[in-house]
Amino acid sequence: MTASVPALDLKAIAAAYASGATSPSQLVQALHPQLAAAPAMFIHLAPLQQLLERAAALEAQPEGSRGALWGVPFATKDNVDVAGMPTTAACPAFSYVPEKSAAAVQALEDAGGINFGKTNLDQFASGLVGTRTPYGTARNAFDSRFIPGGSSSGSAAAVGAGLLCFALGTDTAGSGRVPAGYNGCVGLKGTLGKISTAGVVPACASLDCLTVFARSVDDGAAIMAVMERGDAGPADVWRRSSPLPLTYSPGPGAPFRFGVPGPEFLEWTGPGGNAMATASAAAFAAAVERLQGCGGSLVPIDFSPFAQAAALLYQSSFVAERYSGLRAFLDQPHAADAKGAQALAAAGVAADPAAAALLQQRSLAGDARLMPVTRAIIAGAGKFTATDAFDDKARLAVLAAAARHQLASIDCLLVPTALEHYLLQEIADTEDQEAPSWPLNAKNGRFTNFVNLLDMCGIAVPSGLLTVDYAAPEAAASAQQRAQRLAAGGGPLAVALPFGVTLLAPAWHDEWLWGVAAAMEQAAGLGCGPAGHGVEPVVVVQA
Repeated sequence: MTASVPALDLKAIAAAYASGATSPSQLVQALHPQLAAAPAMFIHLAPLQQLLERAAALEAQPEGSRGALWGVPFATKDNVDVAGMPTTAACPAFSYVPEKSAAAVQALEDAGGINFGKTNLDQFASGLVGTRTPYGTARNAFDSRFIPGGSSSGSAAAVGAGLLCFALGTDTAGSGRVPAGYNGCVGLKGTLGKISTAGVVPACASLDCLTVFARSVDDGAAIMAVMERGDAGPADVWRRSSPLPLTYSPGPGAPFRFGVPGPEFLEWTGPGGNAMATASAAAFAAAVERLQGCGGSLVPIDFSPFAQAAALLYQSSFVAERYSGLRAFLDQPHAADAKGAQALAAAGVAADPAAAALLQQRSLAGDARLMPVTRAIIAGAGKFTATDAFDDKARLAVLAAAARHQLASIDCLLVPTALEHYLLQEIADTEDQEAPSWPLNAKNGRFTNFVNLLDMCGIAVPSGLLTVDYAAPEAAASAQQRAQRLAAGGGPLAVALPFGVTLLAPAWHDEWLWGVAAAMEQAAGLGCGPAGHGVEPVVVVQA
C-alpha cells in the first residue's frame, strides 16, 4: 500500500483523516485499483469516478456534521440492495437494479461510509464454500489454493486481505461466520431480527441475518450499532425488539460458564490428513484454555440437540423456504439446458409443451439459470409436503427445548468456526458433477446451521495458525492426494492457514458476547488476515 493509506481499522482511519495524512478522495484513489485487481472478489465494483464524487461530497460536509463512519471504505454482499448498483445474488438472470438501498446499508451510508460495490457469493447464498458462483471464486486471503468459505466469500476475502475496513455479509446457515474463519477476520452475526433485513434477497427469510466482517471485534460492534439504526418501517416484516428483562446478563469481566461440543462431534480428520487434524485439535484445546483464562468455567453439556437441529436446515422441509423466497423468479418460464431437456423427454412430457413447462418449473430440471449444485439444493423442496413442514416444526420445538435445557447451565458455547480447510479441487470433486453432492460443505455447517433455528447470536474470531508441511513424509502419508495436488500446482508444500472459533449465546445477549469475544481476541494476540497472523499470503495462479 502507498504511504497515504492507513491501517484500515476505524481508529486508524479517523486518526489519518484528523491529522491530514490522507483524505477520503486519496483513500479511494489508493484502494480502487487494488480492489479492481482482486480476482472474483467483486461482482460489481463501483466506477472510480462515482466513488470520487462520493468522497468529494463527504469532504464538503462541515466537520461538526460528519458521521461516525465518515470516509470509511466498505463493501456489500451482492444479495443486499444498494441503490443504483445491480443485485444479482450471483445469478445473472436474476439481476435487477434497486432504486433504494437496504435499510441497514442506508444507515451506514448516512453515517459517512463509502460503499465500494457488491461482493461475490455462493449463488443465492446457498453454500459455505464460496465456489458456487458463475463469477469465479474469490481468493482465500491466506492461500489461493484453498476455498474462501461462503456464502459471503468476497466480503470476507476483502477484509481478510486488508483491502477494506469492513464488509457486509448475510447469515442463514453460517455464511457470516465460516468465511471469517477461513480468511482470518472477525464475523458478527447478531440476534435474528435485530438488524433490518429489508432489501436482502431471501435465502430463508425467517432465518436470514445481515452480518459484518471486520478487522476487530470493537470495529464490528461499532458497525453493527450503526446498522441497527436502519429502519424500513412496515417493510421490516422480520424485525424484532429485545424482550425485557433478559434471562441472564453477566457483567463485564464477571465469571461466566461455557460449554463445548463433545469429542464425537469434533471430527478433525479429513483430506488434510493427520498432521492437519492434530494441529486443529491442539488449536481448539488452546482456545478452550484461553477462554478459561478470560474468566470462563468449562461446564459439560450434551451437544446432540444442537447437532440434530443443524441437520434439519437442509435435510428436512425447512429447505422449502429457499424455494419459497425465490418462487416468483424460479416459476418464470425458462430455457432448460441440454441435460434438463433430456430428462423431460425421458419423463414422457416433451410432446406436451405446457406439461413440460410445468414439470420443468416445479422440479427445476435443467434450469440453466442456476448452477447445478444450487439447483439440486433448492429442488430438494419438492420432496416435502405441507404435513412434513408441520412435522418438522414440531421436531424443532422438541430440539429447541432440549437445547434450552443445556443452555440453562452455561452462558455461551465455544465451537470451532470450521473443522478443516479445503482445497478448491477437493470441493470440485463432489460438487462439479452431473449429480452433485456436498459432504464437505455439510461438514462446514456442523457448528453453524443450528444457530438461527435455535435463536442464538454468534461471533467468529481468529484463534490460531495451522502450519503443516506436506513435504514432510509423516504429513503426506495420511494426505497423499492433497500433497500431490499441492505439488502439481507449483506452489509451496508448506501451508499456513488461520484457525477460528465461534462464541454463541442465546438471543439478545449480543453486546455481552462481543465483550467476551474481545477478551478472547486480545488473549490470542492475532490481528486480521495474513498480516495479523504474521504470515505472507500464498498466491498460486491456477492453470
